[in-house]
Amino acid sequence: MQQGSARIVLLRILGDLVHPTSTPVPTMALLTVLSDAGFGTHAARQAISRCARMGAITGEKDGRSTRWLLTDAGQDLVVDGNARARQLGAQPGPWDGRWLTLAVSVPHERRVIRQKLYRTLSWEGCGSPVPGIWISAHPDRRERISVALERFGLDQTAVSFIGEASGIGLSETQLVSQAWDLDAVSRSYSAAVSQFDAALEPTSGPHALRLLLHVDEVLQRLVSQDPCLPSELCPGWTGRQDATRLLSFRDVLLVPARAYWDEVLRR
Repeated sequence: MQQGSARIVLLRILGDLVHPTSTPVPTMALLTVLSDAGFGTHAARQAISRCARMGAITGEKDGRSTRWLLTDAGQDLVVDGNARARQLGAQPGPWDGRWLTLAVSVPHERRVIRQKLYRTLSWEGCGSPVPGIWISAHPDRRERISVALERFGLDQTAVSFIGEASGIGLSETQLVSQAWDLDAVSRSYSAAVSQFDAALEPTSGPHALRLLLHVDEVLQRLVSQDPCLPSELCPGWTGRQDATRLLSFRDVLLVPARAYWDEVLRR
């Protein structure tokens, strides 16, 4: 069962299996687990090459073979992905009422980056209540968003500020309902919990790895859907409990998946 492109799945494998030990791993081990995930040798080798080109891993020669190690940038990438997934299950603390508001538009001649920008902003918990305006209840993420805008070359045309809603125009309830579809997020959580409740049973080997990668894929998708709003903005919302349940599935599956990875490394 493939869960995304070979490169994306390899990054999840690096985060789940390679990052915890930071030990260089042979190409054959990565090819084996990518094969277990449903990818052929050609696609798997391409994924390794692409991760190397993007600076996530670096190779070192070991005789006629190559061993791969996460770079500092690669470590930052997988640590951030794991941390953002963990945040889905964290109960937000008291909210001080401040929003980060961002006004940004993408010129028509640069429309190729538009969806990339939108995905990045969604990953950071932003939503768009009206065209061209993005909001986040997490003003502490401003530096991350600033770096992203600079990367896209939009830092000199965007406008942002942090503060409370003034009461002019849309109410906070309307802002939330127009920026995010929390009912759809709840349905996504419920469907995922039901799916893994039915599938989770004592497991080992490649099957445990495939299930783990599937949970990873679902969590990654939910990071972009769930803005992790403070309870003041979504009283009674139950998505956080479902997120905690999904994270517990992941913790359970990490044990047999890592045991299988150790077995692959010993071959």
